[in-house]
Amino acid sequence: MTEDLQEDRRIQKTKQLLADSLSQLMREKEYDAITIQDIVDKANVGRSTFYAHYESKEKLLLNNINFQRELIHFSGNDPQHPMGINLPYRFNHLAEYGSIVKAIHGTPIGYQIAEHFTAIMVSRIVRYFKRKPLPAGMERQLLQYKAEAVAGGIVRMVFCWVMDGTPVPASKMIAQAQELLQGHFLPTNNE
Repeated sequence: MTEDLQEDRRIQKTKQLLADSLSQLMREKEYDAITIQDIVDKANVGRSTFYAHYESKEKLLLNNINFQRELIHFSGNDPQHPMGINLPYRFNHLAEYGSIVKAIHGTPIGYQIAEHFTAIMVSRIVRYFKRKPLPAGMERQLLQYKAEAVAGGIVRMVFCWVMDGTPVPASKMIAQAQELLQGHFLPTNNE
């Protein structure tokens, strides 16, 4: 068991080293210009080590976005986290990594990441309504479409905000995203 734990730690350390190397490289040059050789050189590991863990640099990037863990594993449901979606973390995390967001903007991986974030939010919205009654007059398929539209809008909003250099305070952006979610899915106090 101790040997498995040590190996697990080595694997985690290697994966983190590769992720950190990619992150550093993305601050230095365009994402599309980064090669796997650049990543392994920066991490000081062999190509076979890279391929033992990831099939591509896209998989490396997608599997090491710690944002998704916070969003998926958050279970609260209060005004700051409607339907269990951790909006403050989404905005603050992407603002913190603004240079990386800018580096991947408009690239295929940028679109993949936006789609990935949208899918996570959609699944949270749909999961929320599996435990609660649907809003009046809404059927399951309509819920799915509406969730896609609202989540996609929020993801687009946060990416545009970061691309613009975060000129509006994060608290105001979070409030706008909360308003979108609540306005489309949650009853107001008047209902």
